[in-house]
Amino acid sequence: MDDKIEYLLCDIPEHADYATEPGELDAEDIPAERITGVKELLSNLNDYIAFQAALLLTNWGINEGFDKLTELIDTDSVEGYIGHRLHSYDATLQYVLDALSCYWAVNSDLGNSDIARKKIFPYVCKIIHRSNNEPFDIRYMFSLVEKYHFNEYIPYLEEHLTAIIDHPEIHRWKIYDAIQSLLKVDHQFTVDLLKSKNKTIEDFDFTPKGLKS
Repeated sequence: MDDKIEYLLCDIPEHADYATEPGELDAEDIPAERITGVKELLSNLNDYIAFQAALLLTNWGINEGFDKLTELIDTDSVEGYIGHRLHSYDATLQYVLDALSCYWAVNSDLGNSDIARKKIFPYVCKIIHRSNNEPFDIRYMFSLVEKYHFNEYIPYLEEHLTAIIDHPEIHRWKIYDAIQSLLKVDHQFTVDLLKSKNKTIEDFDFTPKGLKS
């Protein structure tokens, strides 16, 4: 990756100490020429660079990035780009999900909440479905449902919990997080599911015993 591309995709201005990743930059800290440069990378022949450009622009709420990223999702071309920092599994879709959430948040601040919410819906659902069988995290979705009442996702999250609850060897904390959230938004469904499995939420608390209060 040459210096220009590294700047476009990775730079965080020194004064922007609130951001740990370039996708977290506020609009006032993203020069127009940088946005133009990142847009040009969407057609880069290196698939990884094109993906990273799409991901970054989507985080910034920019339609060209969203269009490219969702095109990649539609063609099942989003995998193997980002590994989990501590474990070996592919976490690419976790980052894509976060970017879609940021796309909605930025556009919501601009007064386009309903439009952006509808635009991300089919792609978020597809990612949730993938997470039913893969170990990557979708925790951010629960805060969208709890805090912003994205209730259209509740059936998909219930399907998610039903799919993963019998496989703690793969999903571990994902099960606990899903139970904890769904107890707040559909208490009866969650209680009934746990009862049918003869389980409680504590059965999915993987905190080492010595660290539990």
